[in-house]
Amino acid sequence: MKIIPAIFLSLSLPLCAATFNVRDFGAVGDGKTRDTAAIQKTVDTAAAAGGGTILIPAGKFLTGPFTLASRINLHLAAHAVILIDNDLSRYPIVKRRYQDAITANGAHDLELSGEGTIDGQGEAWWQAFRADPKMTHRPYMIKFSDCTGLKVTGVTLCNSPMFHLVTQNCTDVTIQGITIKSPEHAPNTDGIDPSGWNYLITDCNIDTGDDDIAIKPAPNSGRTPGNKNFTVKNCTFGHGHGMSIGGGTAGGIENLTVDNCTFNQTDYGIRIKTLRGNGGLLRNCTYENLRMTAIQKSPISIVDYYPERNAPKDPSTETADPVKDRTPLNQNIVIRNVTANDCPNAGIIRGLPEAPIAGLTFSNVHIAAKTGMKIYHARNVRFVNSSIAAENDKPLTTYDAEVSGLK
Repeated sequence: MKIIPAIFLSLSLPLCAATFNVRDFGAVGDGKTRDTAAIQKTVDTAAAAGGGTILIPAGKFLTGPFTLASRINLHLAAHAVILIDNDLSRYPIVKRRYQDAITANGAHDLELSGEGTIDGQGEAWWQAFRADPKMTHRPYMIKFSDCTGLKVTGVTLCNSPMFHLVTQNCTDVTIQGITIKSPEHAPNTDGIDPSGWNYLITDCNIDTGDDDIAIKPAPNSGRTPGNKNFTVKNCTFGHGHGMSIGGGTAGGIENLTVDNCTFNQTDYGIRIKTLRGNGGLLRNCTYENLRMTAIQKSPISIVDYYPERNAPKDPSTETADPVKDRTPLNQNIVIRNVTANDCPNAGIIRGLPEAPIAGLTFSNVHIAAKTGMKIYHARNVRFVNSSIAAENDKPLTTYDAEVSGLK
């Protein structure tokens, strides 16, 4: 049974009542003047005072990297825009990578809120990457690491140089009512990349050039490793790779619910991607009440070969490896009340010969596609009141798989 502490579902941050307007600390907001020092001075002053709201008023505030702190609410007013500097020649490099733009590490009671926009001005970064994929690692727009009591609400994030919102190894997190958008071919522009414990992601609209949401392996930084207790609900996914786990499940993940979400023209709907050497125990995941239309690749993809091109085309040629502590183990996955229409294929479920996917239930799932579903290396796969309509193929192809309930 999944237990999510009520405290994070209605998180009320105990911030200092004071508001600190960045213009009072020298920020110009004309879209041309670099306001980095003024914004950082505002944050530092508020932090020294015990916390408060950092107000970004209407205007366009060009900035390089800056760092937030505990008991801070970075609030973007209506018509406020933070522009991330896109001049690569002057953007700072730290430890052989471009510094992430807005960061916090080890902070508590931290909030990012408002009706405004953070614009990563990513086109220059994307062009540089296309010209040289081995270029210095591009910056993330926002990276919060090892934080507790975190809220991100209301804001619009767009055109990040790389990932938009990374909440790494964070605990008690609410992400609500935000919009994330980038062109569908913008490289590596993930929407939300969370890891840690106790997440509520709700009422978000995400349309990107890579994973819309991707639950990442959580690094071990002193607490029990792994991901636990995630709820994603009432979200809309446009272009991008849909609702993903991975690549990789090292440290494990358990207790995920994805509920009442819509997918339109995403590459995937449900996607779990992991691999030998970066796997772990994934269990107790429920995907329910989902609507998928015009999925570009696969509405359901659970594959223990990542990238998928590494999987042998013929499953009969696969050989088993020894089971190790980083072998992917996928167990107890429920997919129910799902419709998927106008898809090129109905789905791919592919475990490993040494570690078949175990305990997968499709209940009231109805998929219409050009070709059928393939299930390789799986045990106890059940279809209940479900159907696959394949235009040019049989509904289901299996190999080394125990499947019941689908005619």
